[in-house]
Amino acid sequence: MKENIIYTVGHSTHSIEYFVELIKKFDVNCIVDVRSIAASRFNPQYNKEALSNYLKKQGIKYLHFDKEFGARQDSPSVLDEENKVNFEKVRTQQSFNDGVFRLVKGIEAGYNIALMCSESEPFDCHRFVMVAVGLAQEGFEVKHILKDKTLVTNADLEKELLKKYAKKLPQPSIFEPDITPQMQLQAAYRFRNKSIAWSPSLGDEQNED
Repeated sequence: MKENIIYTVGHSTHSIEYFVELIKKFDVNCIVDVRSIAASRFNPQYNKEALSNYLKKQGIKYLHFDKEFGARQDSPSVLDEENKVNFEKVRTQQSFNDGVFRLVKGIEAGYNIALMCSESEPFDCHRFVMVAVGLAQEGFEVKHILKDKTLVTNADLEKELLKKYAKKLPQPSIFEPDITPQMQLQAAYRFRNKSIAWSPSLGDEQNED
């Protein structure tokens, strides 16, 4: 892998012109759409065909990784006891691994890739809690593009994650002396997973994230 950087971005309610301006600041020339359904009820400029056509005119490739990285997974094998999507289980699926492989090949082919979903804040989106953590484990450096054209690293978001769930995290004690920072981070990810996960029992009542 010549450069293992992957960006993420949320389209939010941005005009399509501002969205392109946002990603071009970081030389992104390939958008990988990680929405399960590539459509927006309130922002039709981000419907699959319209978005793909506009990006093509700007010299930006568009791909849709719904099966690989989408949040709306309904296979019983990736659902937890509450019928919510378990992100850790998703990352063990062949489809997820296929998505990672395709990203590697895309970077090798010269593409500067950004994963796109709808939520503007990566902390509130599965692109961070489900996808980015898996990519980081595979050696990618993940950087999240914010709506004000700044970047936040995955490590920065993990610090925010630990802070948010600090009171719920396991702590070393005389009974459990072997609690490590990595175990605490894994627990924090699980809490966030529960908070934002999609459930097939609720269907379209939920947003993508």
